Amino acid sequence: MDTAGAARARRGIQRRGHVVSFRRMTKTTPQTVANRADVKVVAKGYAPGELAPGITVGVRKLIVSRLDLEDAGFPVPPVKGDRIFFGANLDVATTIDAVDADHREYLGCYDITTSGA
Repeated sequence: MDTAGAARARRGIQRRGHVVSFRRMTKTTPQTVANRADVKVVAKGYAPGELAPGITVGVRKLIVSRLDLEDAGFPVPPVKGDRIFFGANLDVATTIDAVDADHREYLGCYDITTSGA
């Protein structure tokens, strides 16, 4: 990770991003929140021309700063199955389908694909 690049990416996400809530749930029933971090992400849905097998309406792409997650005390990297809540009241739930820790690693960011709601 390039420290200067990570700081630049973090500032960009802070400028353009929207607050979401990352939550890792316990594995026991009933599930409760084990870790939570409210951080900004840059979120984008897929355009109609990008829809293909495995990519459907409701799938979102997110970019989040690893530094923001670490500062908020969330265990990194996020993992498949972690929940992300969107919306003004953080009440629209999605689930992480995939985390690409390598694509933007030099910028200290994760590319995340979510689905749901």
